Amino acid sequence: MSTKAVIFDLDDTLISEMEYARSGYTAVARALAGEDMTLAGLLNGKKLTASEIKERFLSLAEESSREVFNRFLCSVGTEDSRENVMALVKVYREHKPEITYHKDVEATLRGLKEKGFRTGILSDGYAVTQRRKVEALHAEKDFDVIILTDEIGRDAWKPSLTGFNKISEKLGVVLSEMLYVGDNPEKDFYISHTSDIRTARITRSDGVYRNRDYREGIREDYTLSSLTDILKIL
Repeated sequence: MSTKAVIFDLDDTLISEMEYARSGYTAVARALAGEDMTLAGLLNGKKLTASEIKERFLSLAEESSREVFNRFLCSVGTEDSRENVMALVKVYREHKPEITYHKDVEATLRGLKEKGFRTGILSDGYAVTQRRKVEALHAEKDFDVIILTDEIGRDAWKPSLTGFNKISEKLGVVLSEMLYVGDNPEKDFYISHTSDIRTARITRSDGVYRNRDYREGIREDYTLSSLTDILKIL
């Protein structure tokens, strides 16, 4: 059956997850530097500017993306308790991000619409965080349907079929008429093993999951060097 709808993952497919992370670290740094007085005590009396704090976050993240806030708090002599860490995580997740689409997105969407394809986003991740990203991008004007799986429930995260079925209903297409474009081998392509959805993989140079293993060895149907390659295979 021919493809009628192209559905995209969000992070590291349409946007850079690292760009989002930098935006989040900036927001937390500003909060710690005095914009949010409830967090001021977490610096343990250290006099650091927002710029200095952000650079520390980025340096720690370059070493390892794990427990950046825990390690930062320890570096300033503050207990990395769950309460303290989650105070920073809350700012990070709920901030209004400064992000843009990857450069190949606009031409891809324009080409797909000219060819008559429907388009959508299906993305995992904490609901408030993903909704902030969608709002920052004004994505609802660019896509026919947007499904953020966490707004349905944690069980709807990929590789669940729940979100895809929602898109099927909203667009009036069957699963075999969908192409899903993602970047994460751990969960974005396994859907072709449990349904008739075809998949394509875009590999970004700064993609967080670019070196992960494929879930049960299930690979994509198409490999893209640019999103615009979709226009050549459909």
